[in-house]
Amino acid sequence: MSELAGWVDLVGTQPSPAARNTVLAMARALRAGTPEDIRLWEGPGAVIAVRPSPAATGAGTARTVTLAAARPAENGGPGTAPALAGAPADSPRARADTPALKGNRFSAAPAHKRGRADASGPAVEADSLGPVAVAAFAGLCDNRAGLPPASSAGEAVARAWLTSGPATPARLRGSYALAVWQPRTRELTLARDHLGTRPLYWARTPTGVAFASRPDALFAHPALRARLDGDALRLVLSGISVPGRTVFADVYEVPAAHTVTFTPAGRTARRYWHPEAAGHPHDADATAVHVRELLADAVAEQSGHAGVRVGSLLSGGLDSSALAALLAARVDGPLPTFAVDYQGYEENFRPHIVRPRPDSPFVRDMAAHLGSAHTDVVLTTRDLTRPAVWTRLVEELDQPRLFADTEPSMSLLYGAVAGRADLLLGGEGADELFGGFPWFHHPRWAQAPDFPWTPTTDELVGTLFGPALKELDVRAFRADHYRTALAELPGLPGEDPQERRMRELAYLFTTRFLPEQLDRAHRFGAATGIDVRLPFCDPRLVEYALNIPWSVKTADGHEKSPLRAAVADLLPRSVLERRKSGYPMTHDDGYDDTLRSRLTALPPDAPVRPLLATEAPRFSRTELELALKLNAWLERYGLTLP
Repeated sequence: MSELAGWVDLVGTQPSPAARNTVLAMARALRAGTPEDIRLWEGPGAVIAVRPSPAATGAGTARTVTLAAARPAENGGPGTAPALAGAPADSPRARADTPALKGNRFSAAPAHKRGRADASGPAVEADSLGPVAVAAFAGLCDNRAGLPPASSAGEAVARAWLTSGPATPARLRGSYALAVWQPRTRELTLARDHLGTRPLYWARTPTGVAFASRPDALFAHPALRARLDGDALRLVLSGISVPGRTVFADVYEVPAAHTVTFTPAGRTARRYWHPEAAGHPHDADATAVHVRELLADAVAEQSGHAGVRVGSLLSGGLDSSALAALLAARVDGPLPTFAVDYQGYEENFRPHIVRPRPDSPFVRDMAAHLGSAHTDVVLTTRDLTRPAVWTRLVEELDQPRLFADTEPSMSLLYGAVAGRADLLLGGEGADELFGGFPWFHHPRWAQAPDFPWTPTTDELVGTLFGPALKELDVRAFRADHYRTALAELPGLPGEDPQERRMRELAYLFTTRFLPEQLDRAHRFGAATGIDVRLPFCDPRLVEYALNIPWSVKTADGHEKSPLRAAVADLLPRSVLERRKSGYPMTHDDGYDDTLRSRLTALPPDAPVRPLLATEAPRFSRTELELALKLNAWLERYGLTLP
């Protein structure tokens, strides 16, 4: 897990005397690793920092690191990468609110011995005249064999940039955000991976550009401050992700699968990958075989970084169980697996269309089937409502999110895994690609001329936030972006209208719903020192799955038929036949009562008050959580509503 920050001057040739301290302050606002881990490059026109995790810097110890100047090339060859020097320092990470653990304790299994960890600071390619390209790489590259030989991913990117330029990201497969500075041409290029699994933001400064893995880091720059974007509340209440947009005025996100290049003449954005519409070449059986091949290869690539302890989240559902089974075959010894549970959840379970069965019985079956070293993270209402947890959520997530009911438990789950695994597999992306969500299967949602999940979100927040939804005209805002999203996906000649619609839904979920899940996974991982890897987001699998016909995706009469058939030999029957069940939520009414009391206790001048209905019979859990987090977020950044 690593993050980056930097500041380039597109006008002058040397950074100002304050630039180094400014970028150090920006890097300290990141969450990966510790401040002592920061690697800094300072040179013509720029200061760039990478903040890797302790696991990446060696044996989990913190290091104070300085970056020596790159040596120029001899005889016209490439120069050397910067030398790193550092002294170990004791910097333990302590968490006072780790919940109770049940079951087997974590037993670290050696990772599959393949590849190497990508853990370095900015890499420099130089010649006799000085630096040619400086690359800062945050994340992991899974196909290093296709890049120039190098000691780190950043160095490989810098070398590839010399021949491929901005086409380089299209050659990479992995989970990353990167920045490349070319001082001689005064060009800065920012890029994110195909699905955008690592965040990257930018903002203009009076003479250049600041960029960072978190908006918080940008606001450490003296020329930038947090201000509410005119569409910020529409973004939050609409329940969709809008590529390139943020809730902060004049702060922008690098969209997934894009490069954004800055020069003294202006800015250019280019999309380097787009899943194309294509005819499907396989029948149901051949589809299952190919899905298995693609998923197994993605698991192998993403878990194959030497020197890291690997583990897998395990809900007892099809997605996480498939990943755990594929990963278990690649490690020596029992695979560490982790599940979230709630005190009394199974005994007091209430069936719901989104959660028809509790996870626990299926988790037990799958853990026993694998022989995994399993840990249940059992949470109480007191754990979930602890003020420190909610404060940390606001700090970690940067902005309030509409689907927030899972966030306290997710944060505590990742916190419990911290120190027990360096790399964790998660199943995000499977439901979006293979039609797992109930929204795919009910005409009311699937055929509505809107994002299919938004009728649900409108119902969930329509009582407390009803006046705001109407005043802000959130429906019109969302309709505009719905039309934009549909226009991105070309059709196929003679395509059946129903098949076309279901392919549209998969694309909408993948590009406008999934990004929030990916961002959340990264942020919880960064806060706890865990690299979260998502094999279902491998671009090869994404492109293939988006074009699987709906008739094949439901060939066995249920959701995700190709995936189920692909891993049928790996799972126990109970897990294989289990229907889709969403992430678990506590059934304890005490949780809602606590939130309701906190909302009632907000003072009359609380910043969120103007958005809330003054009278309503009862509020949903989603409304309570959103109101409290939105208020805390406004207070944290000193923001006021227009």
